[in-house]
Amino acid sequence: MNQRVKALWLPSLFSLLGAMASRLILQRSVLPSQPLLNHAGLPLSHQLLWLAGLPLLGAGSACLSRRAGGSRSTILATALCPAIVMIPIWAVLATRMRYPSPAQWFGLFWGIFYWVLTPGLALLLGAIAFLPSPTSGKAHLNYRVRSFWFPALVSLALAMLCLSISTLAGLQPSVVAHGWAVLVAYIPWILLLPPCGALGAYLSRRGGGGVWTRIGVAVFPVSAMSLLVALLALTKQFVFAKPLAVYVAETVIFGALIPSAALISGAVPFLKTSNNAMPESQ
Repeated sequence: MNQRVKALWLPSLFSLLGAMASRLILQRSVLPSQPLLNHAGLPLSHQLLWLAGLPLLGAGSACLSRRAGGSRSTILATALCPAIVMIPIWAVLATRMRYPSPAQWFGLFWGIFYWVLTPGLALLLGAIAFLPSPTSGKAHLNYRVRSFWFPALVSLALAMLCLSISTLAGLQPSVVAHGWAVLVAYIPWILLLPPCGALGAYLSRRGGGGVWTRIGVAVFPVSAMSLLVALLALTKQFVFAKPLAVYVAETVIFGALIPSAALISGAVPFLKTSNNAMPESQ
């Protein structure tokens, strides 16, 4: 058995099979759930129970990989394997929507949140304790994870949670007429974005991130969503109405510029240098 198998594939298989088996057991213990807000097929209590057990799987796979001599990137890949596997699956689902509707978009964002983002964060929390101390060539990776990727994922997860909640309110016919549903979902989301940007910038500053790194972390939710829209547009699954220039401009303004401004407004208090922040040279 070579080193790659011992350090990467076996720990990844342990993490993936453990996550699948625990979820299957929970799904078999409850009746199927069909409502729009169904927490990826599980009641909220069972979903939280599943997430609570994922750090143990992340820690176990990271421990196995480290004992086999895995690098930091290998250890992270093995721990995050269950979440990584779901990324192409949800990418295919996003590009297969023939007639996108608010309900379908809501289901897509909610599914990504419950199948990719929150499991990834839970697995990462368990693996952090088993990451080797940064040395020479590995120091940059350690800095990049703690100053950008981890805060960015936290900011994205929180922003998508806020989007899901506000979208759910907008989809309720008892709240407002159908023509105003978009505004009912959009305005509360914009008002909830500053705390998302603030949390991301704060975590990035704690990790030693510079000013531009903190800004990049704060606007990461918009960057990720813009990339998704661009992918859908390139695959002809998302088509702008005519006149094209008008609707593209509206998408940029209301889908990118205003949300980015809201995120950055929350990050502003954390753009100043902090004495508690770890230096970037570490």
